[in-house]
Amino acid sequence: MSGERTLIKNARLWPAVDEPVIEDGALLVRDGRIEKMGRRIAVRAERVVDADGCLVMPGFIHTHIHLCQTLFRGVAEDLPLLPWLQRFIWPLEANHDDDSLAASVRLAAAELLRTGATGFLSMETVHRTDVVFETAAEIGLHGIVSHCLMDETGGYKPLATDVDESLGDCDVLLKHQSDWPDLQLAVAPRFALSCSAGNLRVAADYARDRKLLLHTHCGEQLPEVDLVRKLTGKPNFEFLHSVGLSGTDVCLAHCVHLTPEEMRLLRATDTRVLHCPSANMKLGSGIAPVKEYLADGVTVSLGADGAACNNRLDMFAEMRGAGLLQKLRHGPDALPAREIVRMATTNGARTLGWEKECGTLAPGKRADLIFVRLDHAHTLPADDPATALVYSCAGEDVALTMVGGRILYQEGRLTSLDEERLRRDARAERKKLMRRAGLA
Repeated sequence: MSGERTLIKNARLWPAVDEPVIEDGALLVRDGRIEKMGRRIAVRAERVVDADGCLVMPGFIHTHIHLCQTLFRGVAEDLPLLPWLQRFIWPLEANHDDDSLAASVRLAAAELLRTGATGFLSMETVHRTDVVFETAAEIGLHGIVSHCLMDETGGYKPLATDVDESLGDCDVLLKHQSDWPDLQLAVAPRFALSCSAGNLRVAADYARDRKLLLHTHCGEQLPEVDLVRKLTGKPNFEFLHSVGLSGTDVCLAHCVHLTPEEMRLLRATDTRVLHCPSANMKLGSGIAPVKEYLADGVTVSLGADGAACNNRLDMFAEMRGAGLLQKLRHGPDALPAREIVRMATTNGARTLGWEKECGTLAPGKRADLIFVRLDHAHTLPADDPATALVYSCAGEDVALTMVGGRILYQEGRLTSLDEERLRRDARAERKKLMRRAGLA
């Protein structure tokens, strides 16, 4: 109902990573936005939610996931990147139909909401991106959905599409943008090995003409980097820069293997890095030089990547992994917990151009927030919220997820998803998809 107010009370309110926790905090939400916040707000509201001592904080923003791959969880194990893509991921993406794709998005959404995600940047496949938009909108998600571009360069014909056809799909999606007010479109040439230099330039020009983000992979594994250099004569990011894929509107997943010159180029162009520590570990990709990126002023955010390679979509696992990996490289003081929470919240918002909308809690901003219980046996005592979030908590400690003022998850229940149907559809659609892909 328009104008309905929700009062959150008895909270340990943590508005932003650089601000102190407000004990006995309160927050008033109206029309999807924060109207007031502070201590013990005296106001009547149509709905009152007792935070009961929970940490109330900005929701997490995953800046690199693949919603379409959630149904592939556990299919392709113990493989390096290129064989993993060619033998399993691409055949499965090529054989998605509307029903399997919708089931995959719902399965991802359930996990994201249960583990405190209130925003995302996803990379989908080359077809049926409208299904992703429609399904995500029905659930109430807030995010940027990237339409994927691949051509014959990738060597996998079933996913090769003409660039004009792919951008024509983007035109259609943009015409329907008003149907999905909490979702935006981005353009995603998959990576340097699946799009020609000419098509990468065309995609970059198209996105910039329409003020859309560009989303791609870069420097994930050494065989990929070596092959890019062999084919183009340039290191991976230098090649992407040469065809227009650098700048504040470019989001690069991984960046595990960049040369010192490329790292300087990242800083000079203010290109954004999407760090996926669990996926990098599981695929044996290596350890991204996150400490160096942050020291250089590069904006680094966090994402789970896809369930096909992670196999989880839990930001708590990504925060913990990010911290532990940098400690291995640089020692115990390499990456303070507050910097990691910043990557999961504020930096995620900055990466996506959402700084004025979310990433922190303040009057006028979207009510994209979560409740996290810090009174479980594995978290107590929780004196420092950042340390507790990064090294003690897990997804099951999330008690409530609110997106745009709507409670989409509360105390074990998803409010916009039928979980019984979700489980039934996930199993059935997975079996049918595997048969269509010849992998059953």
